Amino acid sequence: MRRLALTTAGVIALGSLTALTGLTATPALAAVRTVTYPLPVVVPDAGSTTATLDVANLPGTITDVDVVLNNVHYSYPQDLDLYLRAPGSTKVVKLLSDVCGTSVTPLAGSVLTVDDEAGISFPVASACPTGSYRPTNADTVGDTDLVPPGTTFAASLSAFDGGNPNGAWTLYASDDLGLFSGQLAGGFSLVVTTDDAPGHTTITSHPRKRTRSHRATIGFSADKTNVTFQCKVDDKAWKACTSPLTLKRLKVGKHKVRVRSVGASGQLEATPAVFKWRVRR
Repeated sequence: MRRLALTTAGVIALGSLTALTGLTATPALAAVRTVTYPLPVVVPDAGSTTATLDVANLPGTITDVDVVLNNVHYSYPQDLDLYLRAPGSTKVVKLLSDVCGTSVTPLAGSVLTVDDEAGISFPVASACPTGSYRPTNADTVGDTDLVPPGTTFAASLSAFDGGNPNGAWTLYASDDLGLFSGQLAGGFSLVVTTDDAPGHTTITSHPRKRTRSHRATIGFSADKTNVTFQCKVDDKAWKACTSPLTLKRLKVGKHKVRVRSVGASGQLEATPAVFKWRVRR
């Protein structure tokens, strides 16, 4: 098994592999990032292999994944099965299986993009030119021995939506029968779209509008889980905070707390949640 570690600083090969540079994620504020496993994925005749790409420093949660199979060469395409597993997921998506024809229609350098939103599925009995295709499983048997126990199979890449993009992405590849084999000569790329924008904050608990208490506890939440919060109390500066916010030794008079969410890439919620109240004598 080959394994690569990817950060926004570049790709570092682990184990016996050499360091690779110049392969980076797109800037953190972008919604779409492409990460690449650049080494050949060689599939042995009547055997299997895995290629693991360790990804780090991508903000937010997954909203879409496309897989680009680079420079595919295969002498009998229907022998090829490819699966993908996302970091921390118990689900595996079969990208393609038993498609693209026979030795009459070999793959010879095709770049195949697997995309849930593609207009067509992979053809089963005919050639697959470079293009975009939906995940397609024409195999009625399956290769459950390739993946870890407890794995469940999904038909589309949307199975990874809402997950963490960081960690080990694993591509499983197998050759069904003997006599023919091939490789992804250019490795593979993941085009990962993440939702790293701030959420909408709501004040969930607060003191009475008029109170004699010099203490206050204010609860709040957002409609997204991958956010942090900042609070501003009266005229003080914004500071990182968590719910509930507890205030002590409040002076008599008017008070105001503003709370805003912070997205995974640091974007600030434009309209904070606000609560106002008065401490009476």
